[in-house]
Amino acid sequence: MAESSDRLKLDDQYTFACHRGLECYTSCCRDVNIFLSPHDVMRLKNAIGIDSGEFLRKYADIITVPGKVLPLVQLKMDPDNDKKCFFVRDHGCIYYEHRPWACRMFPLDEHGEGGFAISPSPERCHGLVKGNPWVVKEWLMDQGATQSKEADGQWESLATNQLLNEVEAENPQIQQMIIMALYDLDRFRDFVFNSSFLERFDLEPEKIDAVKTAEIALMDLGFAWVRFGLLGQKTLKLKQDTPAAGAKG
Repeated sequence: MAESSDRLKLDDQYTFACHRGLECYTSCCRDVNIFLSPHDVMRLKNAIGIDSGEFLRKYADIITVPGKVLPLVQLKMDPDNDKKCFFVRDHGCIYYEHRPWACRMFPLDEHGEGGFAISPSPERCHGLVKGNPWVVKEWLMDQGATQSKEADGQWESLATNQLLNEVEAENPQIQQMIIMALYDLDRFRDFVFNSSFLERFDLEPEKIDAVKTAEIALMDLGFAWVRFGLLGQKTLKLKQDTPAAGAKG
């Protein structure tokens, strides 16, 4: 079985369990840094039943990374409840089926040199000692971490694009554009249909209809707009005789 310091591959085995019979149950949900992808925010805000703007105000912090144009969205911890996640109760997570990718991965994390690592120590996570044998790839599939990672493919591709190094870092207008287009989908939908966006960009009627009703289509449009505006990629088509299309409405 793997030790917490080992680097694991997909076919490697380790021990883990998580249930109310363990003294450490839900302790991993306290005072922890959980960064949210656009899909994480979309799933959680829909599960709660609030719009994206309210979710970002109540449950997230927007973090600017020095020298980086892409801001990070971090899940807030409850300062009035021992810095626990707002969604954790004694019986567990109330939005477990919609939990972020990082929560689905636990106790695993990505290793800096490739593969995976066990993130907590056995002293903190008793399930690493009293658990059942798991194969890494089977755990990731069972918890939906693999599927969640695949859904975040566009975000991963954008975040690792070397062209971002040429974009003016820490520009508030650019960062607000990114947050709106990728995380604040309800505001982005309003922007698309109540600004000059559709006068500037040539979208097929079917695409416009999909954006009105399907958040995945709306997010796809957001990624296309960000790539167009930040990286100069031909992800959107300008209408003829249209002025340059940027973040302003």
